[in-house]
Amino acid sequence: MIQGSKITLNNKSAVVLHSYNYRDSSLIINFFLSEYGLVSAIAKGVKGKKSKHNLFILLQPFQRLTISLTGKQELLILTSVEFNPLSNQPDFQFDSHSGTDHIDNNHSDINRSALDSNSKVSLQRWELSGKSLYCAYYLNELLLRLLPTHTDCHEIFTLYEKTLEILSHLSTSHISIHYEIPLRLFELKLLEYLGYGLNLNCDVQTDLPIDIHKQYYYILDAGPIEKKPQGIKNLAISGHTLINLANNQFTDQKTLQESKQLLKWALAEHLGDKPLKSREIFKQLYRSNLK
Repeated sequence: MIQGSKITLNNKSAVVLHSYNYRDSSLIINFFLSEYGLVSAIAKGVKGKKSKHNLFILLQPFQRLTISLTGKQELLILTSVEFNPLSNQPDFQFDSHSGTDHIDNNHSDINRSALDSNSKVSLQRWELSGKSLYCAYYLNELLLRLLPTHTDCHEIFTLYEKTLEILSHLSTSHISIHYEIPLRLFELKLLEYLGYGLNLNCDVQTDLPIDIHKQYYYILDAGPIEKKPQGIKNLAISGHTLINLANNQFTDQKTLQESKQLLKWALAEHLGDKPLKSREIFKQLYRSNLK
């Protein structure tokens, strides 16, 4: 609710994306709210000897919270915070032998419905470690850089929760492809929900449907064309990969490799020149091409 220039938000679903120290005992926190996007707020008195330690523990990333905020739009004040109660939903399960991910009772393949808007989330905090933790910080950094402020982002919020749930079940996996699939799906859907969705369905010069057997050249602000353009920045990509991307399918290594290149390029157009810290840290620790 907004009264004049003052904003009051009561009992809103949120997660912490990032926080940093403010004076001796407080934090400035970048929250992601389902209904309001990126919102910054001061959490007063949560650090130091006289602080309430349980509040500091609550205000960590990768936990589902219910918060209340008040103040002016630029920087609000946190007035209450608590864990979201556990929802009574079926748990997500990961099959490490098949390389696919399932929702109980539905057995839906990860490529098609693990991140679908109708699938469900069951956790109030996500247990993340190893590669899963660094992948989750990568998601947070993308959202910090790309989310709009004070704008309804419920589709992105649901996408984020479901991706964290998948990653939490991958923490013991040592197979890189298990991490790549949810990351590529997140990047693809994030671009779509932000209004930067990729044209994946037809040749933009001929308007013909993409042919699975042909090679194309992707122009970022237009889409794929079969004839190689001259003097325009483009990325070579197969029709096979374009069709798989359009269907949220990552069924082979070629699709994963080409989609990674395309999505990284598309995201860079909106992220700017500043490198992502999470990506650099991950490379230093694992020397992997995961992202």
